[in-house]
Amino acid sequence: MVDFLTSRTFASYTNYAPSTNQQNNTLASLATLKRYSQDQKYRKQLTREADANARDGLLFNVKESVPELRMTERRTFMGLCCQNCTFTSRESLVKKTTENLALINVLNHEVAFKSGFLSRTFSHVFQVSQLKRYAFPQVANLVLRDDRVKKAVERVAVQQLKDSDSTEDEFYQELIKKNQARAKKLVSDMRSTLSDFLLRFTSWILYKLLPCFMNSVVVHPGQVDMLKQASKTNLPLIFLPLHRSHLDYILLSFILLNNDIRSPLVAAGDNLRIPFFGSLLRGLGAFFIKRRIDPMMGRKDHVYKAVLHTYMNLCLRSGHNIECFLEGGRTRTGKPCMPKYGVLSVIVETFMDGTIEDALLVPVSLNYEKLIDGNFIKEQLGEPKKMETFGDALKGIWHVLNSSYGSMRVDFNQPFSLRELIKTFDQNNKISNPNVSARVLKSNPSTNSLYGTDVVSEEHKSLVENISKHVIYDCAQSTSVMSTNALAFLLLSKFRQGITLQKLVVAFEDLKKDLELSRRDVGFSGDAVDVINYAVELLGPALVKKEKLNGEDTIKPIAILPNVIELSYYSNSLVTHFALESVIALALSVAEIRLNTVSQDDLMENALELCSFFQYEFLFCKPCQNLEMVITSCIDDLIIRKEIFLPEAESNELVRRSRNIARQFEDDDEEEPFQKLYKINTSKEAMENVKYMAHILMPLIEAYAITGFTLETLVQRQLLESELVASVLKEMKEQLATGSLNYDESVAVDPVKNALKLYQKLGILECHQEGKLRLYYLKEAYDNSESVKLFYNKVNKYRTGNLLIQ
Repeated sequence: MVDFLTSRTFASYTNYAPSTNQQNNTLASLATLKRYSQDQKYRKQLTREADANARDGLLFNVKESVPELRMTERRTFMGLCCQNCTFTSRESLVKKTTENLALINVLNHEVAFKSGFLSRTFSHVFQVSQLKRYAFPQVANLVLRDDRVKKAVERVAVQQLKDSDSTEDEFYQELIKKNQARAKKLVSDMRSTLSDFLLRFTSWILYKLLPCFMNSVVVHPGQVDMLKQASKTNLPLIFLPLHRSHLDYILLSFILLNNDIRSPLVAAGDNLRIPFFGSLLRGLGAFFIKRRIDPMMGRKDHVYKAVLHTYMNLCLRSGHNIECFLEGGRTRTGKPCMPKYGVLSVIVETFMDGTIEDALLVPVSLNYEKLIDGNFIKEQLGEPKKMETFGDALKGIWHVLNSSYGSMRVDFNQPFSLRELIKTFDQNNKISNPNVSARVLKSNPSTNSLYGTDVVSEEHKSLVENISKHVIYDCAQSTSVMSTNALAFLLLSKFRQGITLQKLVVAFEDLKKDLELSRRDVGFSGDAVDVINYAVELLGPALVKKEKLNGEDTIKPIAILPNVIELSYYSNSLVTHFALESVIALALSVAEIRLNTVSQDDLMENALELCSFFQYEFLFCKPCQNLEMVITSCIDDLIIRKEIFLPEAESNELVRRSRNIARQFEDDDEEEPFQKLYKINTSKEAMENVKYMAHILMPLIEAYAITGFTLETLVQRQLLESELVASVLKEMKEQLATGSLNYDESVAVDPVKNALKLYQKLGILECHQEGKLRLYYLKEAYDNSESVKLFYNKVNKYRTGNLLIQ
């Protein structure tokens, strides 16, 4: 009370006191400060109590409830080697931080700011000057001195002497000199002149030219780091990339060179040995081999076989890395091709004979947003392939430099030991079950590849085949999906009649989630709308049309010949990924369905039949896997992700009894033996998924069916391959005009040729080859219309399945 009265007295006095009197203000402020200090203490106490109550409440919430976690999106790290075949290799070369590294664009090279002015100004010159120098020993002059080549020359000379019915020693010596001269020419034509200076100069040129037509060349630094660690083992690295463009081997060498990894020698087809460009490629590491060898003459060409084997043997022994394309040539369809085993067979034989103690195989996946080398439309429509010429090369380069091709993605798989892989395959062959091996799909080796020269011994051919298929499978699984692949796949398999942009965005996001669940990486990022618009612009109006309908943006594919052939090229990268799911959907469409259930045996039988039909199109599993188990696993996955089949909520026993009761009404007294049944989900969404998956492989089904139908033209006659293929394409175009054929992309040469290989393997067709000509005719037992129609119906039934996919 005293404080209150004192404060009011001083306040009144202050109001009437002269303003020059500062003592009154001082006295008033002292009282105020005293009161303020007490208030502050009281407020601090209340604040401490409130904070304590808040902490107690927060602690209670943490204990009683799970807080929401915000997980950052992690990019899938692809390319780890097979855990079944190469367990030791899988555990090596990978660090804890490898998977978390961000992607990099190798075209974006900048010198650190602390570097000198000249280094920053001429950054690319500075970069190539700082690269690690490697010695690239030339071994061509040692080939002719090798005992293998000398014995081959003598062997051929002796055989030629016998064929001439002459016994004169002078003639024999002439034959020796003639074959020695041929061996020398083969070495001269084959050899590489890999040059460190030319590599560096070309690297500088590429730094300048690549940005002119490409946005980026993207690699994963973790994968590059694995290669660096592998190169320190002093074992030869065998790079085995998929082949999509002539730019593949140039860019691979560019990436390796600029990461201080020894550039490889590249096995190139002799069709590239053209003026100037052939010499340039030779200086960048190319050594030229024959692309096609006559299967009869090739087996007798001991000189060529010896020269090739010796040259590669010496290269590996001297420390060179090797790069070869197992597919042989570039893919014409966008799908990985079946392997040709020539160069790899030499490498395996080099290991087997002890020349090298081991080698590290490096599968490499490459993908482009837009194909650089052209679209192969003319070849797919039946026109013969044109040989590369100097003029064509100049025109191609000029066209490329004045175009835009988006981005390129390179994925280096984890290097794995050839020794370990061979050891695993040998063990598996010894303990394999003969009953299971009957389910393994085996295709015949290419008669046109170097495999036909008997470079590898008979006992190792199966081993080389398994390694080759394993590598191709690994490459296909680790190939990044580009924006154009995803867009083309959705438009051709799901929205052929067009779709609004809004609905396409939803489908695009769903597809991306499917790929991520399957551990497939995508080569794009950002909002789906922006990615789709970017892909539409990149593909161009010749392939994809964008227009406004009813005020909404609508996107529609140009799904007619010839444009659809190029669009299907981009789509096929994902067709390979979803091929097995499509096989199951097609198998379901012809299976016996009762009470909305299908037996596992029936579904499996149809699926295995389809896999055998498409054995020249896809590799459905690795050689170390069992196909039946892979199909079963895929079915289980469809139960969870796509809900095509319902989970086993009901007992299989109850379903079995229901089916037996139904059989009683059919006057069938025999009780059906127990077998696993799948309950089909008949909801609209599930049926739409089945229809969508079945349509993925329907263009191939149509191509194979019509090829089988056209075989009737061979009854009691023979046709050259070119004439037979032309006849099939003509029939396809006629059915397309009448509406009997639904998919324009079925009209293509590659699936027709693969279908002919299939019918040949099934024992319906015979093929007689002389030089480059192939003559087809029906086997005697099937040289009638009834037999041909029987085999045609085996494939055609999948075109006319039940209403599930109509």
